[in-house]
Amino acid sequence: MKRALGAITVLVAACSAPPTLLDSDIPQVPGLLGVQSIGVERQDGRLVRGTFVSRGKVTDALAQSQAIASAASANGWAVRGPDGTRNDARIELAKDSRLVRYEVRADRVDPDMGQSIVTVGPASVEPAAAK
Repeated sequence: MKRALGAITVLVAACSAPPTLLDSDIPQVPGLLGVQSIGVERQDGRLVRGTFVSRGKVTDALAQSQAIASAASANGWAVRGPDGTRNDARIELAKDSRLVRYEVRADRVDPDMGQSIVTVGPASVEPAAAK
């Protein structure tokens, strides 16, 4: 019985963990699904470079960015932001030698077609903007 209870605890903890980009320590935008990953690089098991595009329901970009900030802070990231509006918000995370920039946008015509662009790069070099 004790083993079963331990297994259930581990399973619940795994299911409640916030989603991340490619099994990394970088939070994914809540409620969005990844549709494209460009220029992905890993170093020593860490995600160090890439651009990630996700789509899904965005009704309040600023609220979703605040959820990212909470998850990131809990995982040791320094957070700048979020700033913006319900329609368009930005946030930056820094940890180790990495800088992660998020742009979350609502689609005013169809909220189910909102998007996020997440750019990961070295903190000493400005990441290239996604097009």
